[in-house]
Amino acid sequence: MNKLLVVQTCGTTSHLSEDQLVDLINKYKRGDRLEKLLDEFSINIRPTMLVRSFPLVRVSKCPNCPADLACSIANKSSKLLLNNHKAECWNCGHKPYIYNCPCSACIAIRRKEEVQTEIKMKNDIKLKKEAIEKEYGFERYEKIEEDSLSIKEKIFLCTILRCCLSEDGQYINPIGSSLEPVTPHQELTTKIIKHLIKNKILVPSTDSDIDAFVFDENNKPNSYYTYDVKYVLNINANDKFSLLIERLLYLEIDVHESYETLLDIWKDLAFYEVLSYFLHQMNDVGYEPSIGEVTKTTFSKLLENFSVGQVFNIIFRAVANSTRAYQSGEYAKKHAMNMVVTSCRNQGERAIAEQWDLKLYNRIRQLPESELSKMLFTAILQQPHIGFRVSPTLENLLEIAKSNNL
Repeated sequence: MNKLLVVQTCGTTSHLSEDQLVDLINKYKRGDRLEKLLDEFSINIRPTMLVRSFPLVRVSKCPNCPADLACSIANKSSKLLLNNHKAECWNCGHKPYIYNCPCSACIAIRRKEEVQTEIKMKNDIKLKKEAIEKEYGFERYEKIEEDSLSIKEKIFLCTILRCCLSEDGQYINPIGSSLEPVTPHQELTTKIIKHLIKNKILVPSTDSDIDAFVFDENNKPNSYYTYDVKYVLNINANDKFSLLIERLLYLEIDVHESYETLLDIWKDLAFYEVLSYFLHQMNDVGYEPSIGEVTKTTFSKLLENFSVGQVFNIIFRAVANSTRAYQSGEYAKKHAMNMVVTSCRNQGERAIAEQWDLKLYNRIRQLPESELSKMLFTAILQQPHIGFRVSPTLENLLEIAKSNNL
């Protein structure tokens, strides 16, 4: 072993010169008996403690102070001379092999970096907020007159406000934060939101979370997440804004002049309630259906003659029969899955031809009534749950209105 530069000696080896230390370490690594070495160099410790008594060996300069980084001597069983992966400063305690070195210098460096990162982050947020304000500022949109809103748009707005209006009435919370289902299915909710956005009735609030916006490489917002932004009403009220909110929350609609609109909404509600139930039942047994035109047409035709509750009955039996056929080995899983929609169609046709007394199934806990449904049947038509019990036809709508003197 060549002569080493050794950090000052101390403790049990402090009486040895640097040359003696080098000689001791050479003999230790060579494998000489520990008891013999202790006796030869007059060291009064247990043999197993000898390696720990060796001074550290300089390997480089410490980056944080004028002292040196040093390594301990490796155990004699190791082929390496030094524990190179554990170099540390004997003065300030810097340990470069530790990710979060606990020495005071490294702590100060990390704190400085954290401050700089925080400053940069705040600056980035400020720039992004300014970009959002420039791109989506309220003044960029021409206000929509309250009287220009259609009955359908008012019903849509009422539904959204009831689910998501902030306590102070100044903005609409993100649609995705609603605790109640806005509609029976996300596809219908998205259609409603996109209609209101397209017609500039709802516009994104610049107070939305920055993460709700999508930025390009120049940090310019070019789109936003429909369910994550806050919205504001871009409506010019006939009087006070607070009264507009009140009118939208508690709609007064002339049912006789709105039959066509109400029927369209009812049909959409019924279809998506049936679709949601179908998907739930299919997923519950491990099926992964794709919703195409055949499925959509089948459910739409069923609803011309049956209520949502009756179609639930049809779907439940179709899925149960398909599952039994698959589990018995009569059909492969894909074939059994494809049988469900066909079975629904066949059951519907037989029920009409044979005049079945088709029992109503109830809603399930996993699919509670949506806010749009409550709005239509409880608030407007004043007959809760009737839309679930009778089919969505003009004849039934007229009968509901007549029975409630609307």
